[in-house]
Amino acid sequence: MEGHRKIQLYGFNNLTKSLSFSFYKLHYLENKAQKRQYNTYIKNRYNADNLTTLMTDICHAIGGSILNVAQQDYQPQGASVTLMISEEAQPESLVAHLDKSHICVHTYPDDNPTNNTAIFRADLELSTCGVISPLKVLNYLIKEFEADVIDIDYRIRGMTRSPLGAKQFNDQLIDNISDCFSNAIKSDYSFINQNLPERNLFHSRLCRKDINPSDFILPINDKEVAPEELTSISNTINKELIELYTN
Repeated sequence: MEGHRKIQLYGFNNLTKSLSFSFYKLHYLENKAQKRQYNTYIKNRYNADNLTTLMTDICHAIGGSILNVAQQDYQPQGASVTLMISEEAQPESLVAHLDKSHICVHTYPDDNPTNNTAIFRADLELSTCGVISPLKVLNYLIKEFEADVIDIDYRIRGMTRSPLGAKQFNDQLIDNISDCFSNAIKSDYSFINQNLPERNLFHSRLCRKDINPSDFILPINDKEVAPEELTSISNTINKELIELYTN
C-alpha cells in the first residue's frame, strides 16, 4: 500500500514460536438473576477494550512494540483482539532486531448453560519470529485469566541460521511446558504433558486442584448458601472440570 510505513528487518529468521492457550472458567448459575449478572460480568471484564489492555501488557512484557491493533465486540457476547507487534532486542544490543509477530485473543462465552454451569472459554495465541520466547509470559497469562482448566500448545516452525549459516530448527532447549511453570502454578494446578519433541510440539493441560464452591457463584444480594447446597454445587463443578480436563 502506497505510503504505508515499512519495517526494516535485520538478518534471516523465519523460525516462528507459537504459544496457544484455551482458558476455561466455570460459573454456577442457579437462577435468572445470576445469569443476567454473569452476562454483565463477562461483557465488563472481557470486552475488546479490556482485552486490548491485556494484550498490550503482554507485548510490553516480551519487549515488543505495537504496530497495529484490531479489536471487535460481538452481539450478544464475545470479543476479539489482534495485535501486530515488532520485537526489539535488549537496550544494550547495538542493533535493534525487528521481526513480524502477533498476539490474538478470542472469547467464547457460554450462552446456553447446562446443569446450571456456564463455561467461559478464551483462546489466545502469541507468535514470535525473533529472539524472544513467548514462554516468558506463560505464568503471567495463567494468573491473569484465573482459569479452572487450561490447554497449552507450544509449537516451533520454520528455521533460522547460525552465524556460520547452518540451519537451526529450534533455538532453545525445552522438554515440557510445565518446566516453565512457577511454583505457585504447580501448587494450584494438576497438570499433564503430552509432547512430540522430535516435531517440536509440546502440550500441557492443567486443572485447578482445590475447589471452593463459593468461588463459582456470583453473589446475589449477599445470599447465604446452605452447606448442603454448597456440596451439591461442588459435585456439579467437579464433574464439569473432570470432563473438560480429560476430554
